[in-house]
Amino acid sequence: MPTDNVTNRTFADLFKGRVQFVIPFFQRGYAWQRRNWDDLFTDLQDEILKELDEGTPLSEVEHFFGPIVIQAKDPGPDEIVEYLVVDGQQRITTIYLLLGLIREQIQAKMSYSTQATDYVTELRQVLTNADGVMGDDYRRLKVFSGKGDRLPTYAAVFGSEHKPSSPYYASDVSQYRPGHNLVDDFMKYARRRLTREFTDVPNLWRLAQVLLTCLKVVWIPLREGHDDAQAIFESLNDKGTPLSASELLCSYLFRPLSKSEGFETLHNEQWLDAIKVTGGRELFEEYLRHLFSIDERKMIGKGRKVYVHFKTKNRNLNTGTAREQLARIHELAPLYQQITNPSERPHPELRIRRLLEEIKHTRMDTPNPFFLACLADLKAGGTTADEVVAMFRETLVLLVRRKMTEQQATIYDQMFPILYKKVRFEPDKVRAIQKQFREYGVWTSDQEFSDAFVRRTLYRSRDLEFTRLVLRELDKAMSPHGQYPDYSTLNSIEHVIPQTPDVAWKEYLGTEIRDDYFEVIVNSAGNLCLLSQPANSSVGRNAFEAKQNAYHVASEMTRRIKEHAGPWNLDAVRARSRQLGEMACKIWKWGD
Repeated sequence: MPTDNVTNRTFADLFKGRVQFVIPFFQRGYAWQRRNWDDLFTDLQDEILKELDEGTPLSEVEHFFGPIVIQAKDPGPDEIVEYLVVDGQQRITTIYLLLGLIREQIQAKMSYSTQATDYVTELRQVLTNADGVMGDDYRRLKVFSGKGDRLPTYAAVFGSEHKPSSPYYASDVSQYRPGHNLVDDFMKYARRRLTREFTDVPNLWRLAQVLLTCLKVVWIPLREGHDDAQAIFESLNDKGTPLSASELLCSYLFRPLSKSEGFETLHNEQWLDAIKVTGGRELFEEYLRHLFSIDERKMIGKGRKVYVHFKTKNRNLNTGTAREQLARIHELAPLYQQITNPSERPHPELRIRRLLEEIKHTRMDTPNPFFLACLADLKAGGTTADEVVAMFRETLVLLVRRKMTEQQATIYDQMFPILYKKVRFEPDKVRAIQKQFREYGVWTSDQEFSDAFVRRTLYRSRDLEFTRLVLRELDKAMSPHGQYPDYSTLNSIEHVIPQTPDVAWKEYLGTEIRDDYFEVIVNSAGNLCLLSQPANSSVGRNAFEAKQNAYHVASEMTRRIKEHAGPWNLDAVRARSRQLGEMACKIWKWGD
């Protein structure tokens, strides 16, 4: 990085005149969060305002605020000098937003100060390029980002009631969710701090002067055409906020695209839309991890390993291949939502939707690359809905059987990413998948599965969705004529013998209370049923006969327990668990 023309500057220097600090596409969006904002206000109070309170003149107080690495661009037709912000985006954006909020707060207190009008006018000159802007109100901003932050930044400076006249406005509106953006989060946080700590115009104006003159940055200019701004950006470590995998990947993917027209539209309509579809940046990164794991020998690691993998696989990325990769990311995002959120984003094929809902209750996400590959091929016409249903059904059987038998799932990291590639062209997908399950050593026999109902706990506090799934499907299998209750109301898991028996239950059970496997048996399938929450709370630790009388015939399970003759002891629970295990083998039966 060059050191020529490196100087110390203030934010008053940075925002002077007709300038615009453009956040390039290889940068992230606004990323500072509560800990960063707390640090900023702590520094302002402890390092600057405290010194001013002790009598030090404003002109003599300085606080180093980090480097600003920029690359100057030629002035546009409206003579606004543009700077690409290579490093320091979070700092410069935060101060810019805070100055906009101070202007808003002072303007709201105009009637309380004769100087407020002058202060607002001066801050407006600091914040905006007011005159001669050509055809785009966003050019009035002095800090400019296209990563979903442009519209909330405009609202922070000009007020939410003002809508920019801009060719980018419609796209920004479609991507912006008020209250779900870190710019909005900061404005809410800072507004609360200012309202509490800077209550009058003089204190607000003093804070503005502190931000503009006391915070010093090191101004580091790069030479256009000589210095690789993106490479320098990736090598820098932003203060307290390391780049995420998706931010690095976006930077890398758009490097060739940023040289062609319409790249911002691609970013908004495909990249940002994919983030929105998948439910936000964290879920988007998990989507990328599963997407890029398809056809790999092993699941890609989390975090930056996703970016490293993509970069390694796409070393010679050009405009064409970048467009292809971006289109694939965008196209498959809705399919991923059908897998991870099947109730809210249902697959159009009812059989697939129902299987995905049941699979979700197993709380296993390692198979997602396999499911995504199947749905992508179904969409492309490479397989049929019947074949997908058959493959998903076999996978559900595997997941339920192995989870019930409490077998390790680490082998899934190797099996599922490449599974569809191995079975895709096989004429009998069921037999092909079963063959792979046997080769990977994950096949679970009927004997192992049914034994688990007696020897393993079904009730696991960390995995109640799976417990409910098994009990619900068992109840359905018992129900005559396929007439099922409303399971959404039967969402509480009842232990007939309480998990912690009281004195009466201990007397009822006698010596069985000291059985070495008492805890396992009490939490096994035979001792469980589904009740509504009020009913479960009502029966509590009541005696067995009292529970029988109180159980409403809400489901087939409770009806059979209600009609049970004889004592409800450990032998009765074991016998019921064996029956349920035999039934489960038929419910989750391997395909023929």
